[in-house]
Amino acid sequence: MPSRPDLSSVIRPETGQNEKSPHSGFVALVGLPNSGKSTLINALIGEKIAAISPVAQTTRTLIQGILTEPRGQIVFYDTPGFHRLSHAFNHLMGTLAKEALLTADVVVWVVSLDPLPGPDDVEKMRQILLATLGNKPLVIAATKMDRPKSQGMIPRLLEIEKWGFPGEIVPVSGLKTRNLDRFVDLIFDLLPAGDPVFDSDWYTNQTVRQLAREFIQEKIFLQLREEVPHQSAVLIEEFEEAASPGDLTRITGSIFVERLSQKGILIGQGGERIREISQAARLDIEKLVGGKVFLRLDVRVSEGWRENPGKLRELGYIPEG
Repeated sequence: MPSRPDLSSVIRPETGQNEKSPHSGFVALVGLPNSGKSTLINALIGEKIAAISPVAQTTRTLIQGILTEPRGQIVFYDTPGFHRLSHAFNHLMGTLAKEALLTADVVVWVVSLDPLPGPDDVEKMRQILLATLGNKPLVIAATKMDRPKSQGMIPRLLEIEKWGFPGEIVPVSGLKTRNLDRFVDLIFDLLPAGDPVFDSDWYTNQTVRQLAREFIQEKIFLQLREEVPHQSAVLIEEFEEAASPGDLTRITGSIFVERLSQKGILIGQGGERIREISQAARLDIEKLVGGKVFLRLDVRVSEGWRENPGKLRELGYIPEG
């Protein structure tokens, strides 16, 4: 389980509740790539804490989103999607997702209604859940119920029911925030009795620095939807918070790619693409910190970084020690 964050570095909203909760626990959101896990957790928490794009592997770390109400506290794990394990980096992401399954009190399998996963993917998830679920309660969150093609939602829910997994099936839409109350009610009912793990005014375990990296990585995936995003990684090298209101937050980061040709694609003609990525990420970070941000991004080549434990550790994907 991820360690508790330092109070000074955790994002705090302006308001929060301080009541003890009768039910608290950890809930792992797991599933296939592009099933809607990150959109769902952002909607549940009411803040942007996870990057969203139509490209697989956008979520690369184990992100915690914290929902506290008078009745209790839910700590959601947003996990990397289970996918083909062709690199050490991919194995690492798969391990993170399985660790979340093992440490969670409740497991939520996030299933896209549009399109439904095929038989091979359903069987893959069956094997993963059989190996890790144990006696934990399972909920199937059927996402994307707002999609036009999902107007035949009932037949699709019946198809999911035929798969024979235990637990209730709840259709939801993170994008349109539909049926989330019912989903949260069910989770609270399944959680064990206990006090909150985190202060009631926390909504994520991520630091501002980590969220800045998340936002930059998201913009890379949105700009370049093919092979280059998967072979890129962001490192925040300098992060200087604004000393007082009106001052700039200054951030310097590097984007690592595996080949020189990818560097050229990421920079773009005359530096246009990297400027667009930087500007889009800066706007998100300014909303986060509530002030102006200076963001500088360099692009560097690090051949084979996805297979290099030292580089994965430097990038923050492998913990120190």
